[in-house]
Amino acid sequence: MAGILRIGLAVLVLLVGTVWPGGAGAYLAVGFALAFGVLLVVGRPRILARERFAHVVVDSALIGALVASTGGAGSAFSSLYVLAAVGIAWVETRSKVALASAAVVVGYPFALVAGGDAGALGSSQVLLRLGLLALLCTVAAFAGERARALRESADDRASERDREKERAEDAEAIVSGLGPVFEVLDVGRMLQWTAESANTIAGGSYAHVAALYGNHHRSVAVDDLDVYPTWWHPSIQRLVLWCCREGVAVRSDEAVRGIEGFLAVPVGPPEGERWGAIVVGGRAFGDEEERTLKLLAEGVGPALEKGAEEAPGGRDQLSGLPNRESLRRVLQREVAQGRTLTVLAVGLGGFRDYLRIRGDTSGDDLLRRIGAGLKGLQQRAFRYGPVEFVVLLVGTSETRPRRVAGAIRQMISRETSDLAERASLTVSAGFAFAEAREGDPDAVVKAALDALEKARGRADGLVGASTDDGSDEGLEDDVRVAGIVRSLVEALEAKDPYAGEHLRTVSRLSLRMAREMSLDGGQIGAIVTGALLHDIGKIGVPDHILHKPARLTEEEFEAIKRHPALGAEIVAPVEDLAPTVGVVKYHHERFDGRGYPDGLRAENIPLAARIVAVADAFDSMIRGRPYGYGITQEAALEEIRNNSGTQFDPRAVRALLRVVEELGDRRLDSTG
Repeated sequence: MAGILRIGLAVLVLLVGTVWPGGAGAYLAVGFALAFGVLLVVGRPRILARERFAHVVVDSALIGALVASTGGAGSAFSSLYVLAAVGIAWVETRSKVALASAAVVVGYPFALVAGGDAGALGSSQVLLRLGLLALLCTVAAFAGERARALRESADDRASERDREKERAEDAEAIVSGLGPVFEVLDVGRMLQWTAESANTIAGGSYAHVAALYGNHHRSVAVDDLDVYPTWWHPSIQRLVLWCCREGVAVRSDEAVRGIEGFLAVPVGPPEGERWGAIVVGGRAFGDEEERTLKLLAEGVGPALEKGAEEAPGGRDQLSGLPNRESLRRVLQREVAQGRTLTVLAVGLGGFRDYLRIRGDTSGDDLLRRIGAGLKGLQQRAFRYGPVEFVVLLVGTSETRPRRVAGAIRQMISRETSDLAERASLTVSAGFAFAEAREGDPDAVVKAALDALEKARGRADGLVGASTDDGSDEGLEDDVRVAGIVRSLVEALEAKDPYAGEHLRTVSRLSLRMAREMSLDGGQIGAIVTGALLHDIGKIGVPDHILHKPARLTEEEFEAIKRHPALGAEIVAPVEDLAPTVGVVKYHHERFDGRGYPDGLRAENIPLAARIVAVADAFDSMIRGRPYGYGITQEAALEEIRNNSGTQFDPRAVRALLRVVEELGDRRLDSTG
C-alpha cells in the first residue's frame, strides 16, 4: 500500500507538471519517487521495504529536491512534507523517530537553501510552516507510540490466549487419556493422582485434594518434609470449606507447618454446590497456576464425583461395572445413612460349557456386553465374582427383585440371541434385605449369595432370603422420623465434617452392645437413634471453640459442656424422638456422679445413656485426630477397664469388651 501511494503521487505530480516552474531537477525527483514506489511494491530490497525510518528520510529528500526545483518557498509542493511527517507514526524506535523528525523539519529549510531561496528563511510564512511541521512530527510520533503499545498489548493478549488454549488442550489430553485408567481406580488413588498432578503443575512443596462428602482426601509433599499439613489441620480445612462455599479460588499467606503461601481452587460443577477443592502450597502462586489448576479441577471433577458416588472402590476392567470393594463401601454407606435396601445377587450357569464351545475371548466379550446391558437397565449393578453380579434396589418389597431379575434374564437372553449355545446359559438370582442401620452389611451380601446358590437348582431360578434373626430390634422404620434424624445429623456435619461418621459408628457400636445385653426392641430403638443424635447440641457451640486445635480454656470447656442440655432442647419438641432425650442429655454423666449436666449417678442415669457413654468414649479414643485421640484399640480398652465403676457402668463396659472381642480385627469404621 505504501508503494502504490507513492506511485500515485508521482503520477499526479507528472500530470500537473505542465504548470510548475522548474526543470530537469523536478522531473528527476519525481522519477526517483516513482522508482521508490515500485521498489516498495515489489518488496526489494527487503531491508528497504521493512525499514520505515528509511521511508521518511527518502521521502524528505525527494520532496526537498522537488521543492528546490519548483520555486522554493513559493513551491506548491511544500505541503507534501505533511505526508512525510505522517510517516513518522510507523517508525519503530524513539531514536529513529527523532532522526526522522529532524530529516523532515531540517529538510525544508535545506531545500530552500539548495533552491537559491535562502532569503525566505526568516519570513513568517516559512517559520510558521516549520512550526507546523515540528508539531505534526510530534503528534505523529506520539500517535505511533500509542499505536505500538496497543499492538503489543493485543499481541500479548493473543499470545496469552494461545497459551491458555495450549494449556487447556494439554489438560484435556491428560484427563481424556487417563479416562480409561480412572475408570478402574478407586477414589483414593484418583485423589492421589490429582494431588500429585497439582503439585507438578503448581511447582510448590505441597499439594492436597479433598472431597467434603465421604471424607475423602489425599496430600503429597516434596523436599522430604518430615511434617506437613494434612486434612486434619484446621487451616487446610478452612481453605477447603471457604473455597467450596464461595465457589472461587482462595489464597492465603498463612504459614502452616513451615509452608508459606497457599492457593485453593474449587472442584465441582460450574453451576451448583462445589463438593471439594485442590490446595497447593509452598510459594507465591500466580494467575497462570490458578488457571491451570482450574483446568485440572474441571477435568478430574466429574470422574472423582462419579467414582465417589458409584465406584468408591474402583471398577472392574472387563465389565466396566463397579467392583466388589465398591459394593462393600456403597452398601455400608447406604445402610449407615438409614436407607433400606434389597441386595439382588445374579449368577450365570453353564458358563464353562459356553467357554469350552466358544473360546475364552468370547467369554470376555459376553461379560462386557452383560455389563453394558446392566448399565442400560439403569440399575446400581456391581461385578462381584467371575460370573456373579450384585444389584442394589431401594426398599424391601419382594415384587421388585423378582421384576428386576426377570428384566436381567431377558437382557442376557437378548445379548446371546445370536449364539447357538445360548440354551446352555442359565440365569439365577437370590436376594436379601438390608435393614436401615444394620450393623453388618457384609452379612446381607452373604445371605443374597447363599440364596443365589439355592436358586441355581430351582425351576424359577429365584430365591429370597432374610438376614433378620427374628427378633424385634425396635428400630425406627417411620420414613418421616428417619428423615428428621438424617436432617439433624447432616446439619451437624455441615458445621463439623468429622461428626457424622463418629455419630454413625457410635450408633452401630451401641446397637451391638444393646443386643449383647439382651435389651428389648423398644430400648434398642431409643439407643440406636439416641446415639445418632447424642452430639446434636454441638450445633450451638461456636465454631472457633468446636474446631480449636489447642487446649480449651476453662470458659471454652464450659461452652462445650452445655451441648448435652442444648441437644435435649433440640430433640424434645419432636414427639417421636422423646425416647432419645435421656441419651442426648445424659451421655456425659459419670457412674460416680461427677459428670454433667446434672451430676446423676449409677442407676439414676438412664441405661441407654450409660451404654452410649461407653461407645462414645471408645470411638473417640481410637478415632484419628482431630476429632479423637488416635490411640490404639488395646490402649482404649485398658482405659475403659480402668474407669469401670467410676466413669462407666460396669455392665456396659463388659458388653463393650465382648463386642470388641467378637469383632476381632474389624474396627467399626473408627480408624482415623
